[in-house]
Amino acid sequence: MSKRFFIILLSLPLYVNAQIVSDAKLWTGVSVSKKINDFELSLAKELRFDENISHIDKSFIEVGAKYKLRKGLYFGLNYRFNRDNDYSAENYDLIHRIDIGFAYKKKVNKFRLGFRTKIQLKGASKNENNPFVSRNKFSVKYKLNKKISPYVAYEFYYQFNNENIINRTRIALGSSYKISDKSAVKFFYMFENRFNVTNLKHNHVYGLSYSIEL
Repeated sequence: MSKRFFIILLSLPLYVNAQIVSDAKLWTGVSVSKKINDFELSLAKELRFDENISHIDKSFIEVGAKYKLRKGLYFGLNYRFNRDNDYSAENYDLIHRIDIGFAYKKKVNKFRLGFRTKIQLKGASKNENNPFVSRNKFSVKYKLNKKISPYVAYEFYYQFNNENIINRTRIALGSSYKISDKSAVKFFYMFENRFNVTNLKHNHVYGLSYSIEL
């Protein structure tokens, strides 16, 4: 009995590793925003790659509005129309997504502390539960100079469906670079950990985006 237990114990790490799916992804995007008094309207187009950056995972268009409630506190509402590609089935799903929430930002010397919380609801494919999740993100940005502002961020997903669990975390390290007073590029690396699913997923996400204010 003890010999059998010892063999199972030795083989357990191999079994766990076999269940982990790791992938490299690339997220690219362009966004445009316009401030009108205490409102900010935005439009974004994004293209994301998976399968070690060899396959288009999804593309989407997102429109959003943000309202300044008071200094540092914002209310936001976004709608996204998404095309999700299924690599294995060579098919795709058209998905609508809405999220609503609040964000708070505070400057401390050259640091900017941020917290964002939002509720997200979207459609899903036939094989998925409709995800109704709470997303909570903490970030710290440092103004290195007039053009460069590196940052670090942490986010977790809390799923409300049947199990009420945290099923995803994200840790990101990146920076923004101001091209001009109205435009900037952002690049980052993010480690995404998806768990409480059939196969654990570790995603290495690289991002590059361009934004402009009108």
